[in-house]
This record gives sequence, structure tokens and C-alpha cells, in this order.
Amino acid sequence: MDKLISVIIPCYNVEKYIDRCFDSLRRQTIGIERLELIMVDDCSTDGTWDKLTAIEASCPESVTIIHCDENGHQGRARNIGLQYASAPYVGYVDSDDWIEPDMYEKLHEKIAAHGCDIVMCRNWRDSALPGQALPPKQTEAQDRMLEIDTTEKRKLFLVCGSIGYGVWDKLFCRDFLLDNQIFFPEGLAYEDHFFSTLLYFYASKVYILEERLYHYYVNPSSTVLVPDASHHFDILAVDKMMWDECAARGFLNEYRKETEYQFLTLCYLAAMKMISLRLTRVPYDFFLELKAETLQRIPNYHDNPYIKDYVTELNRLLLHLLDLPVGEAELCAVCRAVAANYSKGVLQIYVCTHVPFHVPEDPIYHPLHVGRALKDDLGYPGDDTGDNISAQNPYYSELTGLYWAWKNVRNTEYIGLCHYRRYFLTKEGRIMSKADFMPILAEYDVILSQPVTYPECYRDAYAKAHNLADLMAVQDAAAALFPDCAPFFQAVLDGHSVYSGNLFVTTKTLFDEYAEWLFAVFRAAAEHIDVSAYDDYHKRVYGFLSEQLLYVWIRWRGLSCYEAPIGFTQEKAETLALKEQLAALFQKRELGKAYQLFIDTVKNRPDVMLPGSDFHQELADILEILRRCIDDEANGRPGLLAYGTDLDELLLRYREEAAHNDTTK
Repeated sequence: MDKLISVIIPCYNVEKYIDRCFDSLRRQTIGIERLELIMVDDCSTDGTWDKLTAIEASCPESVTIIHCDENGHQGRARNIGLQYASAPYVGYVDSDDWIEPDMYEKLHEKIAAHGCDIVMCRNWRDSALPGQALPPKQTEAQDRMLEIDTTEKRKLFLVCGSIGYGVWDKLFCRDFLLDNQIFFPEGLAYEDHFFSTLLYFYASKVYILEERLYHYYVNPSSTVLVPDASHHFDILAVDKMMWDECAARGFLNEYRKETEYQFLTLCYLAAMKMISLRLTRVPYDFFLELKAETLQRIPNYHDNPYIKDYVTELNRLLLHLLDLPVGEAELCAVCRAVAANYSKGVLQIYVCTHVPFHVPEDPIYHPLHVGRALKDDLGYPGDDTGDNISAQNPYYSELTGLYWAWKNVRNTEYIGLCHYRRYFLTKEGRIMSKADFMPILAEYDVILSQPVTYPECYRDAYAKAHNLADLMAVQDAAAALFPDCAPFFQAVLDGHSVYSGNLFVTTKTLFDEYAEWLFAVFRAAAEHIDVSAYDDYHKRVYGFLSEQLLYVWIRWRGLSCYEAPIGFTQEKAETLALKEQLAALFQKRELGKAYQLFIDTVKNRPDVMLPGSDFHQELADILEILRRCIDDEANGRPGLLAYGTDLDELLLRYREEAAHNDTTK
């Protein structure tokens, strides 16, 4: 059967995502037999090529895989794919994204019926999180045809950016791309700017389908979102190429002002946004080069007629920097203001987890798989991307998530941490929503958990549960690095209020300052902390130490804090797992194995029996049941086993007996 659509999928280090992408293509209602899937491996360094090989073997009639010997970025991979494309229509799908089952059927129907050069649909920005609320598939706008058949219409088409600058939400006539030599620059990021600008100059008929059919995965490790990557500077190189190509093709003769406007928005303003949001350190030299290149091409940018009607107030202020002698300090202040503008009112709370769980419905909650570098993937974003210490999770617990958020999260004004089973509650007992958090954050610097008051001081309480020498090592390290912090540290040690869980919410600025302070103290203290003899529970020493250090830092900084109640949504995963394993062994009457499992587990993870882990304190009773049943079995007595081998039933009978005995004493 003849192929109708060639779908080009550039692939680079996407072994975690490519199966999802391919599955969405295989399920297309137009029929996989009508698709030609061209998957180009851009010299991946993970298991992507093995995945592609398996995909091709599973569907050889529809899949072609190509391996590149050197990395040329998405532009080269897409150009290579177009060389192999044989169908009359061409689509591009990014390998970490996925599409609705009817996407290509609907796009093909429109492009064939209307004889268009391009048909496009709408998309979701999808974080792929369980329980995520997405907008309706159908937008509120009406489908429409754009016929660009006059110079004035093309000018408006160019300036309005009617079809955006992504390529993945579109279907193209193959001949339209080839006849007009529309291609991608190679070896550079931001290649879509170049390709899409050419579309605006050549397309004569475009159909816009107002239906969301494409899932754009908001991947923190993607080319566009990954922080502090050198490829972000490619934006200037690509847009300079774009300008030169427009000049070579003669577009500047008739569309000079429109091309200038595109350069101002796609290059200068987009680059200013990029350096404000994606880079930790503002690159002053790059700004000077960007400014010089912009003024070289558009010295009289004030005269551009589109600035007044199409440029926002913020962007007009950024354009004004082209007229001013901006120093490095001034540029940093501007970039901070830009970042604050984009993140204003944004709150992201990362839910640290190492097990599957039900994610709260409010979109402020983002699951974060901590320690993912050492574990099987749960399908949640993990703390093993970018700058991370994910492999140190056995020692740092949820702090590997804190470190990741410190180093990698941008574009948020407020940020917080909680756990898969512990959340901040309102006074009414609900899990707090953004509407609950924001008024508190307007009044207080930090939201943290309500403390528990101990009869002994914190120092003594810590010594009962852990190695006091570790706490003293941290106190000494903090005093050496931050001498004025010492009195506050001592006051917290002598106090009776104990904070737990490392749950807190604050501004991103304060969050980063706390993380920088905390890990500096831990680096100094680590020379005097030896965990080699600790069980798995006590190895998480830095996680335990930080619980009270947060309060030390808050008091040292003189910050105001709101203490919110904490609610548990489930027992500790390890506690639940132990109960399930014990129940299964009871059913088989393998009591010796059950007893040994209990002893071994509690020896390594004594925390499974804590009240916050075992809500109903069942494990202590289960241990007594085990002992009685083993003794009864050894002496030929039916005992509790006369009631059966269901552990829940045995617990009920045991507690009824215990209650009866108490009342008859």
C-alpha cells in the first residue's frame, strides 16, 4: 500500500521516551501501513539505537532507522529524514513527545481536501504527570483557511506569526518543502527559527485546525529548557543565518520592515528572555555581541512600524537597552526583573517520592523521583538530570531533590518540597492548594511544618535516635563557616521544638540561599561523619540532620515563618510492603520465614515501626502474633491459627483477646 505521510523523528538519548512516541504513531487511525516512519538516531550515547532497532524489527514495513556517526542536532537529523521521505506529505515529531490517535488522519483530510501547503493543529504542553489537568481538546476558536495571495497579506502573516515557529504540530506537502528549498541549519539549536521563517515567505495556503492533537512534553532536560547549556547561544548564530538567507533570496527588497521585526523578536528579544530564564550567570559579553549584531542590521529600529502595535511594554523596555550604555550590573538587574515578570505568582511544589503514589490534583504539585539514578524509572521526572547528586540519595534522602531543584528549576517565584505521603494542610484538614499558599506567602517568608514538642532538648532527642557525633560535626562546621550562626544553632539544640520532614515553601531566592548554605555546611561536616557501619535507615544521616538545620537557618536569617499542620495520606511504603509480605507468608503458613523477614527488615529499617510509618501500630502486634503462632505450632496447639491464616483476621482476634484480658484484670 502506498505511503501517504512520511513522519521524521530525530532521536538523541531518548531511550526513556521513544517507546511512548512510537506507540502513539503505531496507533494512528489513518493506519500504520499508510505511514513511513523515518527515525534518525543523532549519535545517541544511551540505549536509543537498541530501542530503534527493536522498533524497526517490530514494524519493518513502516519503519526506517538511520544512524548518524556524529551529532548534528535536530536540524541535520530532520534534513537527513527529508532526503529519505517518499510520501507526498511530511510531518515531524519530536521523540520525547506523542500524538493523539487521530492526528494524522485529521491533518491529512484537511491538507488533501483544501490543497494546502501546510495544515497545523493545536497542542498541549504536557508534563505527563498522573492526574494532570489538561485543557479541552477543542479550542474555543474556529478552524480557518489562510490564503496568502497578496503582498499585504504576507506582511500581516509574517508579523502576526500566525502558525508559530514549531514544526511538530504541522503537516507539509513534500513538494512544497523541496521546491522552495526549505531546510534546517545543522549543528545548531534553535533551528526551528530558520526553517519556520522560510515557511512564512513561501506558503500560499495554510489551514489551521483548532483542535489539540499533539502532546508537547515539558521535559526539563530538553534542548530548550535545560539550564546553563552552551547551545543556548546558538540562537544568535541561527538568526544571523536567517537574516543572511532572507537577503540572499531577495526578501529584504519587499519585506524589509517585516524581516527586521522578525529579527528583533526571534533573535534579540528571544535571546534576552533566554539569558534571563535559562542561564544562572548573565553573559555580559554575549549581550554586547547580540546588541551589536542587532544594531548593525537595524540601526533605526525605532522606525519599525510594528513595534507600537505588536510589542509588549516589557519588550519595548528591553528594546530600549539598544540605545543605552548598559553595564554588567545593570544587565543583571534587568534580567532578574525579566525572570520575575515571567515567574510572577508561580508556585511549584516538588513531591519527593521513591514509589508510585496518587498525585494531588492541584497542578502546583510536581512528582519528583528522588534517587532515580539508582532505581528503576517510575515514570516521574527524576533528580538525575542536569546538575545533580541523585546517586547520593541513600545518604541525603529527599535532599537530592532539594539539590536538583536548587540547581535546575527556573521560572518560578515560589517553590517548596513535600513528600509522597506528607503534605501541608489547611486548618480544615485539606491538602493546601495554591489559593491557600499564596496569602500566607504574601505575609511570611517561609512556610514550614508545625513542630513537635519533646520533653527533652533537641540535642538529647537526636542522641536517642541517631549518632550525636554527627550533629556535633555539623554544629562545628556551621560555626567555622558562619560564626554568627553559632548562637542560633546552640539555641535550637537547647530547645524542645523538633521539626521533621524537610517540608517547606518559600521564594525561589530564599530556597536557593538555604540550599547553598546547607550543602556548604554538609561538605565541611562530611569529613567527620562516617556512615559505613550504619543500617539503611541511619545512613540517611544528612536528611535527618537537615530537618532541624532548616529552623537554624530561618532563625539565623531572621525570617518570619508560618507553621502549618502536616497530614499523612498513607503509611510508609516500606511499612506497607512489609505487611503485605508478612500476610502472604501467613497464608502459606511459612511462619519461620515471616519471623525472619520481620527481624531482618526491622534491623535494617527500624523506622517501619515508628508511629508516623505504622499508623495503627500493627507491626508490634504482628510480631507478638508471630511468636505465639510459632510457639503454638511447635507445641501442637491450634491457638490463634484456629481462626485461619488471614493476617487481618488474626490481628482482629488478637486485639479482641487483649482488650478482653485488660477488662478482666
